[in-house]
Amino acid sequence: MCYISTKIDDNILIIFTMNVNLEKFFYHFYKTLFSLGLRIYYRKITVAGLDKIPLNEPIITASNHPTGLMDVFLASHHITRQIKFTAAGALFRDKLQAAFLTSVGTIPVYRRKDSPGEQDKNVASFEHCFRELESGGAIGFYPEGTSHPEPWVNPIKTGTARVALQAEDRNDFGLNLSIVPLGINSLHPGKFRSSVFVNIGDPIEVKKYQQAYQQDSMEAVSSLTAEIQQGMETCTFHIQDDSVMNIFDSLKVVGVIGINLPGKNIKSEPEKIYRLIKAWQEKFHIREINKDRVEDDSLKKIGSISKSLNDIKKRMQTYGIVGYPFQGSKTVLRFIVLALILILGLPIILPSVLINIFLFTLSKNLGKKLAGKDFSLIPAGRLMMETVIFLLFYLLFFIMLIFFVGLLKTLAISTFFIIGGYLSLWYWEAIKGFGDTWRKIFLWLMEKEVMRNLIQERDDVIELINSLLILPDEAIG
Repeated sequence: MCYISTKIDDNILIIFTMNVNLEKFFYHFYKTLFSLGLRIYYRKITVAGLDKIPLNEPIITASNHPTGLMDVFLASHHITRQIKFTAAGALFRDKLQAAFLTSVGTIPVYRRKDSPGEQDKNVASFEHCFRELESGGAIGFYPEGTSHPEPWVNPIKTGTARVALQAEDRNDFGLNLSIVPLGINSLHPGKFRSSVFVNIGDPIEVKKYQQAYQQDSMEAVSSLTAEIQQGMETCTFHIQDDSVMNIFDSLKVVGVIGINLPGKNIKSEPEKIYRLIKAWQEKFHIREINKDRVEDDSLKKIGSISKSLNDIKKRMQTYGIVGYPFQGSKTVLRFIVLALILILGLPIILPSVLINIFLFTLSKNLGKKLAGKDFSLIPAGRLMMETVIFLLFYLLFFIMLIFFVGLLKTLAISTFFIIGGYLSLWYWEAIKGFGDTWRKIFLWLMEKEVMRNLIQERDDVIELINSLLILPDEAIG
């Protein structure tokens, strides 16, 4: 059944028609499909702060935007309730693309830079947002406006705050609306088989701005925007210091083995680096407040760490190795295990590897074509193509096999290829891991003294990093 909501404003009749049940079906259907794709596309997705999201009250999520459309999939992956994301109106020009976006409740927002002369359509879009929030729903905003891969939050637009305050104002600030900051953190945004850390921040209650909004609406919008900005910065790497930025880039190569964060249950490399950066930022904040009670050489130590890590990174890149240079028997054992897997697993997995490599290659190329000239859409385009192509291939494969070998044999063969498809990813990563491990062993055998010095330098700088994670007792509180 359809619902129709109307509002008359300057003789403009705004009509929204959407089958709510059908929209929810498509949203959760696509979410399920792409969630399966995400588990393949990313090596690991970790989430923190899910318990902070209100389940029965209207919310607006405000997220950073490092990987284009992929951010929508990542933001909704673990959140159970439906989120109606906003998207650039330009994306709705293609009929097929518009049909997909509309089917899952996406709300178009028309910006001057990519939709000149269409800003009047935003009246209907904002009305859609208001109605959704008034019904207790969830809206997703990307306040930076454009996607960018850098590990910081650009100055955000005021649209999120304006929609939130206007929605509350037209309901006498009785909606109990909150804005939930959300950070998507990755060392290699959008890269296939990388890891990502999704961090959910503390909700911002919009109602507390009631008095300020009624006195000066523009000032209230500005203040709320600043709080949203701060919330997003807290949830993301948001690196502003050149030395810390260099440390961030270096740790991608040098690795995080040996860095200790007491009391933290760290589940991924991006999360560990996030926690490290935030610990330093907290320490510097205390340093600014208590200048006389904290060591004055903290920033010098950061500079020293930055310089040392950069030197180690360059030498490791020269040798073509990533992570800890050599871990003795642990590295040798890993080499033996990987070698056995590659040798013994090849005859079993080869047929599945050949088929699935073809499908992955086809998906990759079609994903790039789907994204067009917008490079930020390539990860999402590839994910969508992989999901569709793999599902279609195995569905047709399943149907054809039934006619030739019967149902039971078809189930057995299909299961073999499906499991083999996932294992082929792991097998390919094992090949790359084998090469990296072999280089480490070879370098240890051929240039033992050089490797010893490299390991010692790495251990020294990691020890210095750990020393900066400890706050002196007199500086706390």
